[in-house]
Amino acid sequence: MEHGDRSDGESSAVTGTFHITKFKSCALGREIGIYPVLRRIVVRVLVLLILLVMGWAGYLYWQERQPKENAYDPLIASVARNEGVDPFLVRALVWRESRFDPHQHGLADEHGLMQVTPEVGQMWAKANKVENYTDDDLYDPETNLRAGTWYLNRAIKHWTQTDDPVTFALAEYNAGRKNALKWVDPLAPLNHTAFIDRITYPGTRLYVEKILAVREEYRTDFANNRWYKEDPADAKPSSVTQTP
Repeated sequence: MEHGDRSDGESSAVTGTFHITKFKSCALGREIGIYPVLRRIVVRVLVLLILLVMGWAGYLYWQERQPKENAYDPLIASVARNEGVDPFLVRALVWRESRFDPHQHGLADEHGLMQVTPEVGQMWAKANKVENYTDDDLYDPETNLRAGTWYLNRAIKHWTQTDDPVTFALAEYNAGRKNALKWVDPLAPLNHTAFIDRITYPGTRLYVEKILAVREEYRTDFANNRWYKEDPADAKPSSVTQTP
């Protein structure tokens, strides 16, 4: 009996030791397997948080850099009326040219809100006797609007004998007077529809059509806007000076 008891006790002890060892091995195995997984999860969460923070910071920076479209409405309306040009037309042109970004720089060295070239800026400065003018002044919203609207009005005056001077003038503003003259239909020189049909630059045709469409949208959207509300006292009609 004593021998048998010792054998049973020793067997139990051995079995217990085996279970403990097995438990420790399993626990160690779990530790070895779980820690790398947890570490990967933590790393991924940290990376995601960093990306979220960077993305949010980038968005705030982008938002800050975005041009404030409505901020230029008082200036656009005032300059347009002083030049005798439809304010909705000027606003539509600014939208098309720069999306209201005064720092916009075009591939052909156009500057600012209305994408005025240095050549046009110098023409405007000379015609209006603006002293100490530099090309960088075209990044100033007011200077740019004055020069661009002056040039647009000049183009409109070239076509006052036609049935829609603005259509012809927009093509001239975009592609130059020489090209605009080439697109005049000899059989219907005063007809703007015939003129549009003869525009050989797809970009210019789209430019004209889009600005005209957006102008009409603005007339509806800003009909009661205090800056664009029609005030006959402020209007200065363009005079007839030249024919095509």
